[in-house]
Amino acid sequence: MKLVVFNVKSGLSVYLEFSSKKILYDIGSSEDFCPAIDFLLPLYKKRNAAKNTKHNKFAMDQIIISHPHDDHISSIKNYYKHFYPTLLTTPNDNDGLPDKAKVNWELIKNRKTEYVKYLREEVLPGRIPPLRSSDYHLDIFYIPAKDCEKSSDLKKENYGNNLTITVYIQFNGHKILFMGDLMKDGSSYLINKNSKFYNSLQNGVDFLITPHHGLRSSFPVDLFSAMKNGKTKRLNIVSEKPSSDESRNVDGRYSDPDYCGGINNLSSSDKPVYQRKTSNGHIYIDCRQHEPDIKLIRNNDELIKEFL
Repeated sequence: MKLVVFNVKSGLSVYLEFSSKKILYDIGSSEDFCPAIDFLLPLYKKRNAAKNTKHNKFAMDQIIISHPHDDHISSIKNYYKHFYPTLLTTPNDNDGLPDKAKVNWELIKNRKTEYVKYLREEVLPGRIPPLRSSDYHLDIFYIPAKDCEKSSDLKKENYGNNLTITVYIQFNGHKILFMGDLMKDGSSYLINKNSKFYNSLQNGVDFLITPHHGLRSSFPVDLFSAMKNGKTKRLNIVSEKPSSDESRNVDGRYSDPDYCGGINNLSSSDKPVYQRKTSNGHIYIDCRQHEPDIKLIRNNDELIKEFL
């Protein structure tokens, strides 16, 4: 298994490959890096990858759009211009979903932006995207939309973020947790209401893609408490953009030994590493061996070579 958490400033996008599967989690971009154009397209061209015959676009097994906020879908037009996923997994309101899982778009604050309009008008029509995964190694979890809207345990202003599709991958002994923008009230709710999610945490987490860009307002104490040993084993990964706005500061606990074991190749005996931020570069993880190899990569061509 290989994966990369892209440097897309305050957005999020992660690409991973395992068991011949090719999966994208979120499709955020920045002003100087677009995952679809600057990484995926040249990679697939160099591979002479297969195309979907009906749509004449490069085939991908699955795209998971964690929730419909702009910083997680800002590259969606470029992606769908060149790629067609077999399975589209995203919160939606299409026919085929149970009513409790259908999004109330009136509560999505950015519902009128060009990205959300494109998602609703160009991507979702004609598809019935079930909230499921494309591989048994990958589990998805989510809070039903009606719960996000009406539960007294969840803050209504967190509705859009708490729709997040959370992903837990366990492959060849490596365990990775993608939390999207799930808020701390949402984390607690999911832990208490979903026994399979709780049991996954009890099984352990090696790498955590931190919730809501690692912001202080979203630090999930209950999430760590539910984890095996009360911490991640290897590394906490933060997708963030440095800011002078204190409300955008990353919570320092992600770089604390109380919340991460720091068992990774970036650590040394005198300088353990518990956290890495994408503002320093794309974070590439190679899990094909027992001890994962982690690299910070700033050059796009170098990153592409890691997947060839």
